[in-house]
Amino acid sequence: MPTLTAPPMRVVIVGGSVAGARTAQALRADGFSGELIVIEPEAGEAYDRPPLSKEYLTGTWSRAQLDLIPGGWASLDATVIPAHATGLNVQERRITLSDGPVIGYDALVIATGLSPRRLVADDGEPIGHVIGTASDADALRDQLREGEHVVAVGGGFIAAEAASVARELGLPVTIIDRRGTLLERSLGAVVGAHIAATHRDRGVDLRTHARITSITRDGSGAVITLEGGERIHAGALVAGIGSEPNTAWLQGSGIRVDVGVITDARCRAFGAAGVYALGDVAHFYDVHSAKPRRVGHWTHAADQATVVAHNILHPQDPIGYREAPYFWSDQFGEKIQVAGHPEPDAHVDLLTLDGPTPRRIAIYTHGDDDGCGAVVTFGWPRGMVAVRRLMPLEPTTAEMLSELEKLAAGARTVAAG
Repeated sequence: MPTLTAPPMRVVIVGGSVAGARTAQALRADGFSGELIVIEPEAGEAYDRPPLSKEYLTGTWSRAQLDLIPGGWASLDATVIPAHATGLNVQERRITLSDGPVIGYDALVIATGLSPRRLVADDGEPIGHVIGTASDADALRDQLREGEHVVAVGGGFIAAEAASVARELGLPVTIIDRRGTLLERSLGAVVGAHIAATHRDRGVDLRTHARITSITRDGSGAVITLEGGERIHAGALVAGIGSEPNTAWLQGSGIRVDVGVITDARCRAFGAAGVYALGDVAHFYDVHSAKPRRVGHWTHAADQATVVAHNILHPQDPIGYREAPYFWSDQFGEKIQVAGHPEPDAHVDLLTLDGPTPRRIAIYTHGDDDGCGAVVTFGWPRGMVAVRRLMPLEPTTAEMLSELEKLAAGARTVAAG
């Protein structure tokens, strides 16, 4: 068996979405010529997940447009095994698969991502649609064509994006959210209220501080009863109530798991040598905030893949991952982009910047040093480019606002230092 000081002969990646696909690409780009095995239960090529609740759900994107790897897995000389990983023996470096075989590895990459939580009907069985896979989105898209009332449960991005798609298709939509406003958990009350107002302006019936007491099946739909007795009929029911990391297969392996696979700043899993975790499933140590985080965003997984590939192939010269948080959402034709961490205790300024085209932004100020902790832009991609260039320099809110005001006013460049 190879030692940790030598490049591995066989790398096994469990999970074939963005984290796994980007790691495979990075390994080959960094010169790995050994055996590359991907364990992924979904048949077909690796595909992108964020568009599932956006362009793909509307039907404007085809399945082929979701593909992550030009030329597919074959272009990376990767062997894809269509199975679930069901167990891990870190002493023997072996993975047990759902269809029986055991696969050995020299280096293991855990990229199993998340599974959406399901709503449960009064009969104890799951009900409604989730949007975790392309087949999930296909099923919801088919039901949206029936033109019935759409009810989305939850106040996160999945519920908001599904509601946006349904309204753009002309369907009646209700969102049921137990929090005070839409996206409150992700973006806070100020920005959440702004986005909620957009939804209401577009005809979404947004029910906040609402609690469900029962869900009863009604043909292909459901009847939802709220606390207080109100009953809402859903022709199409969508669950946007969060996700769980796919770590059950690691039980008893010795790999440390909390709200995901615990890793150091180099994406190395605790509990075994030669094991790495990244993307949605990883609870990694963030050197910037000096605390562990689990981040479920596309750019996070893609950026970590480069770190994992390097550390697998160059164990004598490992590098750390320094998070540069960024994510986006498309709602009602507007791209909402976020850089940084919108912490719940931050002070938030929701502003409109003057210029040829007025620009709406939100700036989050953290701590006593007036540091700019996060910025949200609404339909202003150029502004977000400037934000992402400035954020690593740890600007104050005043410095960030000054540069964005110049850009909105028509300045040709934004200072980077």
